[in-house]
Amino acid sequence: MSTHSGDGPHLNRLAQAKSPYLLQHAENPVDWYEWGADAFNKAKHENKPIFLSIGYSACHWCHVLAHESFEDPVTAKLMNEYYVNIKVDREERPDVDRLYMMFLQATSGGGGWPMSVWLTPDLHPFFAGTYFPPGQFRQILSKLADVWESSSDRCITSGKQIIEALRLASQMAPDTSALSIAPLATSVFDRLKQRFDMVHGGFGSAPKFPSPAQTMHFLARYAATHAGEPVGEVARDMAVRTMACIYNGGIRDVVGDGFARYSVDERWHVPHFEKMLYDQAQLLSSALELAQLVPPDAPERATLQRMAASIITYVARDLTSPAGGFFSAEDADSLPSHESTVKKEGAFYVWTADDIDRILGGDAPLFKFHFGVEDGGNCDPSHDAQGELKGQNVLYTAHTVEETAKQFASRAEDVERVLDTSLAMLKAHRDKERPRPHLDDKILACWNGLMISGLSRAADVLDKSFGLSTKALELAEGSAAFLRANLYDEQSGELRRSFREGPGPKGQADDYAFLIQGLLDLYEASGKEEYAVWALRLQEKQDELFFDTEGGGYFVSAPDEHILVRMKDAQDGAEPSAVAVTLANLQRLAHITEDRYTEYEEKVQSVLAVNAQLLREAPFALATMVSAALAAHDGYKQFIFVGSAEPSHVSPLLQAIRRPFISNRVLIHLDPANPPRELAKVNATLRTLVADIDKKGGQVSENVRVCQNFACGLPIEDVEKLKHVLA
Repeated sequence: MSTHSGDGPHLNRLAQAKSPYLLQHAENPVDWYEWGADAFNKAKHENKPIFLSIGYSACHWCHVLAHESFEDPVTAKLMNEYYVNIKVDREERPDVDRLYMMFLQATSGGGGWPMSVWLTPDLHPFFAGTYFPPGQFRQILSKLADVWESSSDRCITSGKQIIEALRLASQMAPDTSALSIAPLATSVFDRLKQRFDMVHGGFGSAPKFPSPAQTMHFLARYAATHAGEPVGEVARDMAVRTMACIYNGGIRDVVGDGFARYSVDERWHVPHFEKMLYDQAQLLSSALELAQLVPPDAPERATLQRMAASIITYVARDLTSPAGGFFSAEDADSLPSHESTVKKEGAFYVWTADDIDRILGGDAPLFKFHFGVEDGGNCDPSHDAQGELKGQNVLYTAHTVEETAKQFASRAEDVERVLDTSLAMLKAHRDKERPRPHLDDKILACWNGLMISGLSRAADVLDKSFGLSTKALELAEGSAAFLRANLYDEQSGELRRSFREGPGPKGQADDYAFLIQGLLDLYEASGKEEYAVWALRLQEKQDELFFDTEGGGYFVSAPDEHILVRMKDAQDGAEPSAVAVTLANLQRLAHITEDRYTEYEEKVQSVLAVNAQLLREAPFALATMVSAALAAHDGYKQFIFVGSAEPSHVSPLLQAIRRPFISNRVLIHLDPANPPRELAKVNATLRTLVADIDKKGGQVSENVRVCQNFACGLPIEDVEKLKHVLA
């Protein structure tokens, strides 16, 4: 146990933490506490303000702040003397992060991590910022300590007023007047079209984030809704162009697969190098959805499928735990060599021209031309704030295979062979000579849910030529099994949020929403009833814990006396809004468990009513919700497939259903050899079909029924007829 000393590094309370981010600060001279009653009681007893620091383990600027300030004895002495210091992993406690991030954004107009917030002992915020240089940080610590000493009442009054304002802002009165969904979707599309970068892809200027929830996810659904129309082609092409630019840019780990979090420049070249599971998951889903929307012979389709294959390869190799769950992230910073003592951002990923010449020998000129390697490095100094990339090259596709072949008077297939061999040599060198970046090995229910969705879609649609569709399904089922065994209470139905050396905090709304979505996708991909039944039970528990029976809509944070405002924030961020994903889940479950349609539809309308004002004023901020509402507006289609669910069975009928991207699809499996009797209890149509199959002793021909608004057509046994219905 540490004392209020600033004399040097020592183990503080965080040495007992499970979070990798908190453990990174266990030897700081700062007297850190975890978020909890011990810290709050100390602040009240000693009448000290709280310094709250929020970040995550793969965050580059979090490391910079730690090295410059939290490891500095002088700064630590200030912190220990005048504050109770609390460290929070935003990935473990998104409820804490969300509340104070809203305060930061409201008071400064911006946000981000590391987040630094000063609180009263009653947890009311009165000042906040992000990264502060060391001198400025010490000045702020001293100034705010003086302010607290001389006029703490003013801080307390201000903090209470701010929290009350946030509380009022979060309590939007339901608006039950009819929402016109099509114009809202058009408004989102028009904004994206206006912000689209026709040269480099993406939306807006640097820095550029993939932001699939706000962009590709919506554009794929808008394109599907307007299939065959010029506006639908524009939506699809913007998304496809963006994904191709991301794939060909330096944001992709060309040597080892996977994608970095974002690019600091406008052309996707120089990334912040951390790799987050949620980015891999969302990019995987978007790549596959868009691949379904482009013509089969289009070169963009191959690029999108290669993108999907790269993500699956990376996640399977580097982010999958031996027990099946997916780890959270890999760090941006690492040691340049095994002899190095100082970590640098991107050290694991960048190359000098001399590195390439030495490792590749005679093939180096071709490789350097293709991947944009320059003798003095290819990173613009204006995109290298700390000068760590001087003389280094971030590999990206500077020239196509055809351009490279022409430059070197070679054949395209020979160029591809040289590039593949060269990349394998660089990877072998990197793996042997460079220490890997820090791995955040906690397993989050929410991000695993997103990854299960992406892998399930891969199992559905990825070309067999890539050889990864079976692997994708195995990975998805392995994650689901891990979560059920380690983060789910079979008796209570409750989820825990994270796992590392045991279960972590209680689940938040995104844990339930993203896992339910993942399980529904896994059910459609595998045909296994157990996943749909588990999703149904999780939705019941989410409704119990998070649905506001008085004001309507869903809270996004779990009940907690120390979270001063329970919000219903439905805006998308780096991840889709939990409320919007819940809306889509409710709509899908209403068509899988049709007996409960009215119950689920009432909750759907409640969500829309609570968010109606914001939907009308700023639909772009709620793009995922607009997508979900658009699918319902078009009317869900149920496809009841009667046939074997065995993985080895390849059904042309099932392939025909899966080939196109149908955003309002619900696929229900009925295996005559093992009928879905649990789902039949809550689905009148299934009950009838199962009873009929039982009468026939399970001897029925493979067929598909297409239903809309619970009115089903006759069974279709002919593939061409089914394709005609789907057209």
